[in-house]
Amino acid sequence: MDDSDGLTDIGAAAVARRAMEAVQGGQRNDWLDLFADDATLEDPVGAVPGLRGKEAIAGFWDAGIEGLENVRFEVRRTHEAPREVVVLADISITAPGGASARYDAAIHYTVDDSGDITSLRAFWDLPDVVTQLAA
Repeated sequence: MDDSDGLTDIGAAAVARRAMEAVQGGQRNDWLDLFADDATLEDPVGAVPGLRGKEAIAGFWDAGIEGLENVRFEVRRTHEAPREVVVLADISITAPGGASARYDAAIHYTVDDSGDITSLRAFWDLPDVVTQLAA
């Protein structure tokens, strides 16, 4: 669908859903393919340095997602605007050895005219998750 300024409505919520499904399915390449070449990622915002570019984002997957045994998103609500969406979700993770954590997050995605993610900013409480995993 074209809007009045000639840009394509690409459905940021649909892109976010595909990204979360790829994480849940352990589909690294499918997840990385959703990002623009110069995309940025901050996850969690304020607790770790932001990353730019697919190579750095691939490193994030390798260091932070790859080793998890399970990741599940329960989307509670989405707030969508043209080319961006905020997803409110409860996230459950299981680490090797059975340690687990459950936390809520607000994840802000922006996408370009092609539907590629240009920015992913996730807001959640890292110290709380670390405490849960250590318990």
